[in-house]
Amino acid sequence: MRIGQGIPGRLLQRVALFARRRYRRIFLVAAVLVVINIAIAATLGFDSDVLDLLPRNEPIVDTFRSTLEDFGGVDLLLVLVEVPEGRAVDPYEEFVEELALDLEELPQLEYVDYKIGDIEELIRSYFPDAFLFLDEEGRRLFEEKLSDEAVRQRVAEIRRVLTTPQAVIAKALIRLDPLGLADLFLDRLSSTRGALRVDLNSGFFLSSDRRLLLLMAKPLRPAQEIDFTQELIAAVDERVASTLLKWPEISGPEPLPTPTVELGGNYMTALEDAAYIRRDVVVNVVTSMLGVLLLFLFAFRRLGVLLYAFIPLFTGLVLAFGFTGLTVGSLNAVSAGMAALLVGLGVDFVIVSYGRYVEERNRGRRIAGALRVMCGSSGRAVLVGGVTSAATFFAFTGTDFVGLRQMGWLTGTGILFCMAAVMLLLPSMLAWSEDHHSRRGRGYPRLYLHGFGSARLVKISMRYPGVVLAIGVILTGALGWLALRLQFEDSIREMRPQGTRAAGIEQKMADHFGSGFDFMMLVLRAETLEEVLELTEKAGAAAAPLTGTNEILRFDSITSILPTRGRQQETLDWLARQRQGYLAPGRLETVFAEAATAEGLRAAGFEDGLALLAEAASVVAPISLGDLSKDDSSRRLLERYVRKSEEGWTSIVYLYPPARIWKREPPPSARKLAEDLGPQVELSGVNVVSEFMRKTVKRDALIAAVVGLVLVSLLLWIDFRRLLDTLLALGPLIVGLVWMLGGMVLVGIPMNFFNIFVSTMIIGIGVDYGIHMMHRYRENREAEHAVLEAGLVETGKAIVLAAASTMIGFGSMSLSSYPGLQSIGYVAILGASSTALVAITLLPAYLSIRLRRWERAEGLQSR
Repeated sequence: MRIGQGIPGRLLQRVALFARRRYRRIFLVAAVLVVINIAIAATLGFDSDVLDLLPRNEPIVDTFRSTLEDFGGVDLLLVLVEVPEGRAVDPYEEFVEELALDLEELPQLEYVDYKIGDIEELIRSYFPDAFLFLDEEGRRLFEEKLSDEAVRQRVAEIRRVLTTPQAVIAKALIRLDPLGLADLFLDRLSSTRGALRVDLNSGFFLSSDRRLLLLMAKPLRPAQEIDFTQELIAAVDERVASTLLKWPEISGPEPLPTPTVELGGNYMTALEDAAYIRRDVVVNVVTSMLGVLLLFLFAFRRLGVLLYAFIPLFTGLVLAFGFTGLTVGSLNAVSAGMAALLVGLGVDFVIVSYGRYVEERNRGRRIAGALRVMCGSSGRAVLVGGVTSAATFFAFTGTDFVGLRQMGWLTGTGILFCMAAVMLLLPSMLAWSEDHHSRRGRGYPRLYLHGFGSARLVKISMRYPGVVLAIGVILTGALGWLALRLQFEDSIREMRPQGTRAAGIEQKMADHFGSGFDFMMLVLRAETLEEVLELTEKAGAAAAPLTGTNEILRFDSITSILPTRGRQQETLDWLARQRQGYLAPGRLETVFAEAATAEGLRAAGFEDGLALLAEAASVVAPISLGDLSKDDSSRRLLERYVRKSEEGWTSIVYLYPPARIWKREPPPSARKLAEDLGPQVELSGVNVVSEFMRKTVKRDALIAAVVGLVLVSLLLWIDFRRLLDTLLALGPLIVGLVWMLGGMVLVGIPMNFFNIFVSTMIIGIGVDYGIHMMHRYRENREAEHAVLEAGLVETGKAIVLAAASTMIGFGSMSLSSYPGLQSIGYVAILGASSTALVAITLLPAYLSIRLRRWERAEGLQSR
């Protein structure tokens, strides 16, 4: 195709001529747009909620998200107080209580939960209903405690305990509960805190190794409101510091090590993620821009050329960020990499265009002619390359993942902004530079383009095409075989920043509290409270045989503290029978008094406890949810298990698998348990979502890749109008993808949730190299072999430089705080280098063979 033929070519030449004459006007409009979009971009927020990246309107994800939100699984600020090894817990519990009182004064907090309550108050409050907490096994065990001999043994045990050093602590509890009935419901209350062991002497949340005390604060607003979270953490840090000043007074006359206080939970994670996202945006922009500019300086050997790259690129980036501020309003962990992508992709437009301008100027063309060729010939390739690159990113808008859909839309639009900025600003800047040198009476400086060895590779490929193609076939076969062994890493935990403060707290929680924070949830729904309680009872009965295995260690639910009416009625019937026997009025008091006298104890000291027991034995009616909501602490406890909504009632049964097992998928027994319970029950949890994501990501990646390839192929056919030329332009991309996947296996980079979509990105990146080669071939195919070789050599230089800039742009993502984004950088470097290498070796080799065949055919015809 001759230069300027076709509507795109003529239109782009007019753009060049307009830029030549009206560059001041273009500069003014660009400056105004930059100022406006900088102001808009300054309003960008940062969304650090990982859940917001997941698909919407998917039942598995929606259930997980809504359950966490409704039942408070993600909206707590954790305050950890470490107890030095070998030290008594008591003074540190006193410190926790003082800290809780100080924190509760903060206006940002709704409440601070640090203990199940005062044990004596709990006993007095819950004891009258204590028998109703008993199941069949509990009733049998307690019945054994009611015989005369059992009461005498219990009194003897009380006398022994009262002679020990722990008697000071135990005396009050024993007086209130001489027969040990409270242990049964206190154990149930303790189990409702998951892995949070409760010190039954004090009620504090304490790890089983007695080294970690925990406070759970409920802020008034969500963690994703970063300004609020920053204010909250600063206020909490201030209160912690002021409470630590009271430590000498709390610890008493004997100096004790000062407690270590750390903050964790979703609020710390959100704050750190927001900081990491801000850092990544700055690092990506600065390192990619700096790297590209240094590359330009080395390649073109002129300091002024840096402006040719920087100004259009900066303008395109600002427009892209302004567009993001208008349409989305915030960046997330995925879309934060947009800057690096745009730098790597946008600079290609500058390289190819300016490289052709340098070539034409060195051939002796004047400024107007060089700009016409640059915009009319290379500009068309830039236009097609930009549109195809944008199309592949727009293919991400068909995925279910919000983060990737947003990144695809913003990056695709940003590519178009960068392309438009280059097409208008680059010729304007070149025209201004020409006029600037003319006014000063200086000749235009000599222009240069470093090829980084590409000229030699293109020439070798065209002179020894058979050998080069044979090597290419062997290499492609070997790497294709390796690509079949590529593994998929689906751990979301591995995709998050490592070594962070929040991650350290999470690990410490796991080390001290075990499996309690890695739970699954059976989500049960029914129209009425009684129906959902009966369904919960049924789920608990089905889960009980599974506990203690390598799939489910234990479970807890609302029925631990609120039995169904049916079970309560069984207990009431049992009590009615016992009131005719062991629990007959006055019997226990008489037997206990005789045993106490025999052991040398004063029976009068246990009157309160025996009176509470008699009150519990006289209960005749079941308790309800309202009866248990005696205070704020009790209501918060109940809300962890059951909630009322417009649709009815929802109950949660928490299933605890062994620590650090079943991260990738739910255990089969849990899945079967949910299925057997029927359609009213759903299994949810991080591992359930992880399994769903693994399947969905692979599906969406394949769809995005196919859609991107189809779009690119269609655009190329519209441009070339020949099937063979379209396939040849796609050749470097297809072969380069095989090399990239095989290379990932060679260097040990697994596929993951992030980099699996690089294959689609590479379609937009790598196809440009084939497009530029084919456009130059079509421009010079009727010329002699030497002319074609010279043209492909010059285009090869621009391709290598473009690939190098892309690798620098994407390579800056390897500096990201997120391992997932780092892997995108590494894989993109492999993809860009592979497709570029194929474009300057295998494609020229084939084109050389094709041209020679055409020349031989022409020679035979001329004879």
